[in-house]
Amino acid sequence: MPRFFAVFRATALSIALCTVAACGRADAAARSDSSATAASAAPASNSAAADSIADATLLKTADKSRLIGPESAMWVVMISDFQCPYCKQWHDSSMAQLTRDYITPGKIRFAYLHLPLESIHPHARAEAQASLCAGAQGKFWEYADALFDNYNTVKTMSDVSPLLSRLAKDLTLDVKSFDRCRVSAPIASLVSNDIAQASQAGVESTPSFIVGSFLVKGAMPYKDFRKAIDTALAVAKSAKAPKGAGTSAPTP
Repeated sequence: MPRFFAVFRATALSIALCTVAACGRADAAARSDSSATAASAAPASNSAAADSIADATLLKTADKSRLIGPESAMWVVMISDFQCPYCKQWHDSSMAQLTRDYITPGKIRFAYLHLPLESIHPHARAEAQASLCAGAQGKFWEYADALFDNYNTVKTMSDVSPLLSRLAKDLTLDVKSFDRCRVSAPIASLVSNDIAQASQAGVESTPSFIVGSFLVKGAMPYKDFRKAIDTALAVAKSAKAPKGAGTSAPTP
């Protein structure tokens, strides 16, 4: 299993700081059980050894594409759905500022975890898989921006596939490879693993965030999100401080 999921499990026992606007989970967990079983079984078919190696490489590359920031920094994991209006709201209002204040300076390691709420957002899983395939070609974050930019267009579509391919073309991706990738078993399995990890952490709405050892729910204003990150950074720093170094314990 990719290293990212191991890290996510380690931070899953967290506490809620606050609850604001968010999309509800509905039946995403139930759908993930069946899809995860089918998708995870697919790579174990009678594929040639070369295909297995290619699948493993695709999984590793796609998975790592949604991680930014130094490995030693504190984790902030966004659990999101590209069709959720509150995820778009948070992305549009906060992502650039978060990048400026915390990711670029190396204060946090940021990751994007998919929780497509399929019962209310019929294109969310296809978008999630497409973003990972863009990531396999080195453009996960650019493609994520494009999906949020086209949020209103997606709402009107019965078939989102042509748009997904067009966005790949706009980003100068290899579209044929991209289209094969986004319907492949390894990528479906990766999204199913994301859903399972969110379920194990008790996440039932989007956006939600694992901020260090805390679970933050909803599209809170950036000034409040900053407070959550700064609090988590202080807690993490205190936990790492050597005993007897003169660091005071946090006041309950």
